[in-house]
Amino acid sequence: MTGIVLSNGAMTLRIDPTHGAEITHIEDAAGRNMLFMANWRSPLPLSHGSYGNGVLDWLASYRGGWQELFPNAGGACTVMGTPLPFHGEVSRAGWKVDSVGPQSCTLSTGTRLPLVLTRQMQLDPVLPVLRIDETVQNDGPTEVPYIWGHHPAFGPPLTAPGSRIDLPGAQVVVDAGLDGPHVDLMPGSVHDWDAVIDRQGAPLDLACVPPGPVQRLCYLTALQAGWYAIRNPQAGLGLAMSWDLATFPNLWMWQEIGAGQGMPFYGRGAITALEPASQFPASGLEAAIAEGTARTIAPGQTARTWLTVSLFDADSRPVTGVGPDGLVKHAMRPKEH
Repeated sequence: MTGIVLSNGAMTLRIDPTHGAEITHIEDAAGRNMLFMANWRSPLPLSHGSYGNGVLDWLASYRGGWQELFPNAGGACTVMGTPLPFHGEVSRAGWKVDSVGPQSCTLSTGTRLPLVLTRQMQLDPVLPVLRIDETVQNDGPTEVPYIWGHHPAFGPPLTAPGSRIDLPGAQVVVDAGLDGPHVDLMPGSVHDWDAVIDRQGAPLDLACVPPGPVQRLCYLTALQAGWYAIRNPQAGLGLAMSWDLATFPNLWMWQEIGAGQGMPFYGRGAITALEPASQFPASGLEAAIAEGTARTIAPGQTARTWLTVSLFDADSRPVTGVGPDGLVKHAMRPKEH
């Protein structure tokens, strides 16, 4: 891998510009990676030739990490007479490195539609905080639709069984198309974040990372604010993310923990992914246009957004908020009697 490494001592970021500008590592000062990133030698990535299926082609080289989904997310489709692959071409494209330094870099890529995406990543000089600023430019003479999302997959030690997910109130819409022996939520069902029931009607704490085997795909909508935190109190590890809620009003939640027997997991996954997204479900841009949930950008115009990631020392206290600067707010400790 020809990679970029950004580090300030408190946080280290590793990025692969040749493979979708994928963020492969978010490491703390001790070198522990918060992202799920497997070193599987199989399945064979796409360099050998197509599997004859766009989803399998994408999954063949999936090992975890953090991808950017643009201008499509979810199913492959055709828009403006152009075929768009599963999860968008920029998630697998080689990006141009516009600038790079010890603690910052800027990368950019065109897309199959007349859009140019630019991502700037900047570490705080001292604190374990990453700021991402992004722009989309319409290079064409007509309005262009798009879907925009981020696809970070977290894994152990951050997401060991019993780790907690903190986020503001939301409605949970379970994907209607995912089913199987390890899917514990009723496909198509709708819940409140704090009042989820499984497919047998029993209460289910979606904020607790399960031991597995389990598969889940949910869409969190009606978010009260744009933030979440994942914490493993036993290991003292925590990661928080905040983002521009106007651009990403939804959160896709995907868990693949020791369950999926197909490519590329074969029962090896240990993933909890929380993915800011411009819309849902994961049906692709063509369907989003038909449903009126796609974004559009006028000729010559620019869309801008931001995300912030921070690491913190986790304990038993829930996180009650994450600021745009990455500052994590905790619930007060209970008084001892």
